[in-house]
Amino acid sequence: MGSVSRLRFILVAALGASLAVAPSAAAQKPEDVTRVESAVTQLAGGKRAAAGDVAANERAAAKALLKCKSGGPGWKRIRSVKVAAQRGLYTRGAKQLWKDLNEVALERAALDAYRSSFERFLGRFDRPLADPVLQAGIEAWRKRIAFYEASTGFATCKRFDKLLRPVRQFEENVRADYLAGDIYNKMVRFVADSRRKAAARHWGSRFDAALDAARAQLVALGGDEGYASYFSWGHSLRGA
Repeated sequence: MGSVSRLRFILVAALGASLAVAPSAAAQKPEDVTRVESAVTQLAGGKRAAAGDVAANERAAAKALLKCKSGGPGWKRIRSVKVAAQRGLYTRGAKQLWKDLNEVALERAALDAYRSSFERFLGRFDRPLADPVLQAGIEAWRKRIAFYEASTGFATCKRFDKLLRPVRQFEENVRADYLAGDIYNKMVRFVADSRRKAAARHWGSRFDAALDAARAQLVALGGDEGYASYFSWGHSLRGA
């Protein structure tokens, strides 16, 4: 083979090699995407590993609240009311309050079990992402965890009994119906009102939108759809 032919062969071989690796290079994901997908993978594993802790926490929470399901100072107040209509109203309110607090306690049990996984996940983004849409998704994540902390920390028998302190017997008249009804309403609305206050401080539709936008952006940047979806709802307290 002459020197010119040999040179042409070398150049063609080099060009072929560069074309062979070009698709692989083009398929490489941006660093932001790989960082998110790596963090999501670890988060999913951490949440699955915490399943036993969730169950143990739920049992402990249920046991703690069982003390005021039908006994304690709050129920003693209700049973001391001699007017049947008022006593019945308070009883319905207390049962609903206890049920609502029990649901909150179960969410707190999950949060306590998942907290370390959530903290590790967010800690991986102490160095912000370059993409502003993805970074907004991380900030929404931080707000969601703050919302959980504020909206699940009050499910105790101490709180239950405190909310029943206003319970008393009123002289039977129209005003009595209003006063007893006001106490009842505060019982049955307490959890919903507390959640609304927590959401006003820490959450809102704009953060839901930020998570949705981040999910779409991950896919647009070449990320896996499954990872992207998990990024948007992996903060859930209901299952891994």
